[in-house]
Amino acid sequence: MSGEQVSAIIPSRDGQVDALRQRLSAQTRPPDEIVVVVGVSPNGRARNEGVARSHGDILLFIDDDALPGDAELVARVVAPLLAGDERLITGAAKLIPPDSSRFQRWVAREVPRIEHTVVAQPLESNPDPPHYRTELTTTCAAIRREHFEALGGFNPTLRRGVDTEFFVRARRAGFRLLLVPHAWTWHPAPPNLRALWRKHFLYGVGHAQELAADPARARGLQRRPLLYLLFRTAILLPNVFVPFSYNDPRWRLGFRPLKALTSYAAALGFVWQSLRQGRRA
Repeated sequence: MSGEQVSAIIPSRDGQVDALRQRLSAQTRPPDEIVVVVGVSPNGRARNEGVARSHGDILLFIDDDALPGDAELVARVVAPLLAGDERLITGAAKLIPPDSSRFQRWVAREVPRIEHTVVAQPLESNPDPPHYRTELTTTCAAIRREHFEALGGFNPTLRRGVDTEFFVRARRAGFRLLLVPHAWTWHPAPPNLRALWRKHFLYGVGHAQELAADPARARGLQRRPLLYLLFRTAILLPNVFVPFSYNDPRWRLGFRPLKALTSYAAALGFVWQSLRQGRRA
C-alpha cells in the first residue's frame, strides 16, 4: 500500500493557512494534496466538503490553527493506516506553542483537552461508555477514505463536539482509535477569558445537539436541563476548590477557577441548546 496517496483536509474560516501549508510541504512524507475549505461552517460540513474535493486514499484532518510538531508528523500519523486495512483511526497529541502567553499556559494547566500528552508508545484510546473519553481529536487525525465514507462522514449540523460524535459512532462500528507515539501538533489555547468562555459555551451547545440524536449518552440530570442548571450553579463555587471533570471523572482538592468557569460555561450552553430543542419539538 506504499503507493497510496494522502490528502490533507483543512477547514478554515479565513483561509490564512500559509504557515501550515509550508510546514506540511516540508514534512518527510508530505501530503500528496492539500485541500483548504474556506468560509464553510460548522467544521463537520467543511471537512465533508474537503473530502468530496480530495482524491487521496488516506484522509488527514488538521485544523487551520495547528502546526506540525516536527517534520515526521504526517509520516507517523499515516503509517499505521498504510500498513494495513484494519478499522483504525489515528491521531496526534497536541501541545500549546512554546511562545504561549501566561494566560494560555494557565488555561492549559487547568482545563482538560487543551493539551494531550505526547506518548512514547502507541496508545489505544477508545471512546467507550460510560464517559466516551478519547485522547484523539480532529485537530490532527487520519482515517482511510473508504472507512470515512462507510461511516457517513462528519455530522454537518453540530456546532461543537464533531470529533466526539464521529469517534463514538466509529467505535460502535468496530473501529479502534490510536494515539500515535512521538507525534504532536502545536495548537494554541484560547488567548483570553472571553474566547475561553465562548469556546466552552459552544461545546455545551454541541453536546446538547449530540444527545438529542443519541439520548443514551446523557448522564444524570442532563435529562432534565433546568434541574441540571440548578445543580451546576450550586456547585460552581465548590468546583473552584474541588474540581471535577467528566473527562477525568473524580473529585480532587485544588484551586482551579478556570476549570470551574469553563465547566459552567459548557453547562449553560448545554441547557440553552436543550431548551431550544425542546421548544422546537
